[in-house]
Formats: sequence, C-alpha cells, structure tokens
Amino acid sequence: MTNQVSVQLTLPNAVLLIEDVAGGIVPEDMKGLLVAATASCLAVGCRSDAETTITLGATGETDPGSPPVFDGQLETPHGEVAVRTVYGDELLRVVAPATVTKVRIWANHPSEPDRIV
Repeated sequence: MTNQVSVQLTLPNAVLLIEDVAGGIVPEDMKGLLVAATASCLAVGCRSDAETTITLGATGETDPGSPPVFDGQLETPHGEVAVRTVYGDELLRVVAPATVTKVRIWANHPSEPDRIV
C-alpha cells in the first residue's frame, strides 16, 4: 500500500511551497536556486510555461535513484506536510512522521523541472 500522492498543473509564478500544514515562513528570495529554504518552508522552482507533475510521499516510495536536489529538514509541528501554490492553495498533503521531517527533493531539470518528487 502506498501513501504517495501526485498532481499535475501549471503553477503560478513557477514556484511551489512545501511546508507544515499550518504554514511556514516563506523564503524571501530564490537567489537563483532551484530550492530556497527556511526552517519551516521550502520554495521550489518549476517550469513557467508547462504543467509540472508533483509527487509527495515517503522516500522509500518516491526515490527515483538519483541524487536529490535538496536534502534537509522541515519543521512540521502539526504533523502534516502540505504542498501549496504561492497563493496558499493546497495541492497535496501527507502525514509527517515527526515534528521535524527529513525532506528530499528530486527534479528532472536543474533550473526548470516539470517533474518534482
């Protein structure tokens, strides 16, 4: 049984946010990076002119076998991780294993991916 969830859409501003379900502090600037992070929010860049497929789930279910573009931690005090647009629209949600969650992000392109895991 899998807890993996996916969605495909064109994202406003070509950025998605990964944060605790109650929200987080959004990074002020991407600084040319694919992933910008605060302790409570990850901002991830994506394709600006096409749909992006976003997959969220446990590493054992989602790891494509390549090095991640981000490997770090995210504060998840409310026990769930949410993926949102920059306007706050929730796209995906999964249960977090702890109040601080290990997060790995894979992307199929270094600057404008259309597949983010």
